[in-house]
Amino acid sequence: MVIVAVSGTGHLAAVPVASHLNDTFHFESEKLSVGQSLFVTLKTASTDDYGVLLAAKGFKKVRPTNREHKQSESSEDLLIGVKHTLCVGDLVTGTVKSIKATRISVSLGDGIVGSVHTSEIFDQVSLNAVPTSTFKVGQKVTARVIGGREIKTNRYLPITHPHFVISVPELTLKPSKLQGNYTSDWTLQSSGNLSEQIHSYQAGQTLPCFVFKYNTVKKCLEVDINGDLKGRVELLLMSLNEQGVQNPEKLYKQGQVLAATVIGPDLTDTKLTISLTGVYSLSPGAVVLGIVKKVTSNVGLVLTLPFGQTGVASIFDLNDSYRPYPLKKLAVDRIVRCCVISEKDNIIHVSLRPSRLNPGRECKVKDAEIASIEDLKEGQLVRGYVTSVTDAGVFVSLSESVKGRVLYQHVTEYFVKDFDMLKKIIPVGKLVTAKVLRINRKQNKVRLSLLPGDTGKPDFLPSTTNLPLRHKVEIEEMEERLKEKAVRKRENSENEQEGTPKKKKKFRSLDEEDSGIDIYCREQENSEEKPKKSQVKKKKAEVPRLQVPCGFTWDVSLSTLGVTLQGQEKDSTSDSSDEEETKLKTTKKEKEAKKRQLEKELCKAETALMDPTRQPQTADDFDRLVLGSPNSSIIWLQYMAFHLHATEIEKARGVAERALKTISFREEQEKMNVWVALLNLENMYGTEETLTKVFERAVQYNDPLKVHQKLADIYTKCDKHKQADELYNTMLKRFRQSKDVWLGYATFLMKQGQAEATHRLLQRALKCLPDKEHVDTIVKFAQLEFRFGDSERAKSMFESTLDNYPKRTDLWSIYIDMVIKHGTQKEVRDIFERVIHLNLSPKRMKFFFKRYLDYEKQHGSKESIRVVKEKALEYVEGKCSLVES
Repeated sequence: MVIVAVSGTGHLAAVPVASHLNDTFHFESEKLSVGQSLFVTLKTASTDDYGVLLAAKGFKKVRPTNREHKQSESSEDLLIGVKHTLCVGDLVTGTVKSIKATRISVSLGDGIVGSVHTSEIFDQVSLNAVPTSTFKVGQKVTARVIGGREIKTNRYLPITHPHFVISVPELTLKPSKLQGNYTSDWTLQSSGNLSEQIHSYQAGQTLPCFVFKYNTVKKCLEVDINGDLKGRVELLLMSLNEQGVQNPEKLYKQGQVLAATVIGPDLTDTKLTISLTGVYSLSPGAVVLGIVKKVTSNVGLVLTLPFGQTGVASIFDLNDSYRPYPLKKLAVDRIVRCCVISEKDNIIHVSLRPSRLNPGRECKVKDAEIASIEDLKEGQLVRGYVTSVTDAGVFVSLSESVKGRVLYQHVTEYFVKDFDMLKKIIPVGKLVTAKVLRINRKQNKVRLSLLPGDTGKPDFLPSTTNLPLRHKVEIEEMEERLKEKAVRKRENSENEQEGTPKKKKKFRSLDEEDSGIDIYCREQENSEEKPKKSQVKKKKAEVPRLQVPCGFTWDVSLSTLGVTLQGQEKDSTSDSSDEEETKLKTTKKEKEAKKRQLEKELCKAETALMDPTRQPQTADDFDRLVLGSPNSSIIWLQYMAFHLHATEIEKARGVAERALKTISFREEQEKMNVWVALLNLENMYGTEETLTKVFERAVQYNDPLKVHQKLADIYTKCDKHKQADELYNTMLKRFRQSKDVWLGYATFLMKQGQAEATHRLLQRALKCLPDKEHVDTIVKFAQLEFRFGDSERAKSMFESTLDNYPKRTDLWSIYIDMVIKHGTQKEVRDIFERVIHLNLSPKRMKFFFKRYLDYEKQHGSKESIRVVKEKALEYVEGKCSLVES
């Protein structure tokens, strides 16, 4: 700006030093001088200000003559960037001069070059696209001037020309800005305006950005948000893929469009800090990447998190299923995914559990998170790590905040007096399964048990130990107690039996004095007195009576008749009671026999289940096998075949889905077997849509090349040649650098009898594969020719290859094997004769002579064997003579 005085008014006005964008100069004194008269035009005026803003009109550039130019500066050089008068809003037509990652240079004629930022190409950009890739050098474009950008030129040395800058027109190719009249007051971007633009973005706002480059020094990704504003993405916020972050330079292409989330300005307040994972703060539930900083045994991890934060992960938050050595594969500097759980005392607690990292996906959680003692129930089976073994018992950590105590009587079934033995067998950090016996919520204490009867796991102490079993000793003690009680009862009963008759004898004297009336005094009623009554009755019956006909009685009163009837009833009831007792005895025997039969049947069933050679017969049998070996794909496949034999297709699919969820992610081959079985099932019993869906899922979760090869083999075996051919063509496009794909397609064509197509395929393979794979590829194709095609062509392929590589003994060996299988004896002997005359090392020559001799022993005669031995002897003598000379 230059301050001028308006003549005749006494007011001051501000005049811009540049009349247009490309009006450059070395010093301000070169443009205007004090006292110089100007014609100005009023642009704006405000009553609140102490002056008005004016602009020079029709001013022509004047160069002072008082400064002598150096010889290195020509008049043409000084006029660079000032030969045009482009203004904001002008429509221009030019030719694309060069294309860079985020900019396109456009030649506008007369040596004028404009610049188009990648953000000014399209109104709407699609993610992962590279907008500059749609243009070619030499293409004509129509653009509009939207501003200017001052840049320093490398035409002169910075010492001689420290202030030499040029203004490059900023252009736009957006269709929305090319239509209609475009008016914009553009000024050079200052630091203040840039700061305002940075602070205009809010945290969490989503915007597109364009990849510029990866800074290996600062370990961050530099991006462009627009022509003026740049952004920075730290390494841990570039992606949620751990493997992708291992090679950040190859993760994104230059100029690629990415969706970013604003975090805030950086420390210098000149760039915007953004995230490509959608995370802009470490709030609970956020999934981010972390770098393992420290590994503490039996405790957990210390990780470096984004935004310079530090996180902690305990051993209980590393997996949904606890492992014996949870920190074994977690080394320092390893990048892992983690989920923020909480923040306490400026320490961020994170979890590596798959159920936390993938909340929308169903994950099998074997060991659930135990946040507090309220999450436990009596009788529940839990797993934890041993923290200490003391005189008070074994202490087991069930989570970071909950610990349980196991008394020594609940540790093992054996009596152990030496606790040092338990410390060796149950070391600190050992993973154990325990049963919750008691919970004291007031004192926050948990009582656990490690006994095999409670947990279903084997005892910690081996059976070879000579220690006594705890339950046997307890049983012996109980038996002794029961024997003592039985002895006491017998003694008491004998005393009672001896005491009751004496009492009766005392009263018998009274009975003898009385006239036929029996009196009994009973202190206790028990079953032992019943036979005594019958004895007394028999004695009564023995009293001599008058013999009269049956049924006659002396006393014919009603009372005597009632007494006789009662006697008869008593006799009948005694007989019936005896019969009932016999029936009860027989029923008890039958019940015992039935129990024995049931026990025998149970024993047979248990022995049958324990037999390893027994084949499962029902779905329950398979479920038991699967529980015992959840990672065995053979059992899962047999389970599927069981349902398929019963034509239960949906159940077979369900078994396959269960297997994919149950098998551990580390067992890649086992999971691959299940995927192949599922592909076979859909190919035979499903539709093309179901097969395609399963195939897409398999490609997502496994090695894509292996899945494509398996499906191609399935198509080939089922004689679906059209689908196999289409799949092989797709594989050639996607995996053109893989030799196995070319060989697999060649085998398929040769089996179909398409020899010419195989020849063309070989030429394509040699163009796509690297040079080091060419020899092996040609040899493999030649072997296919021997097996399925023309043997003469195969021989010519081998001969041409051996001409170029005559000392490749592996090629000679393969050639000999193929000729032995598909050629004549004369051809085989000819090849052996050629090989033994090659100039190879003695070790290799010994190998071929031995093969030659073995072949003659098998297919030749004694004469041919003698000839081979003589040739070998000649070779040895020739080598010895060379050594002596």
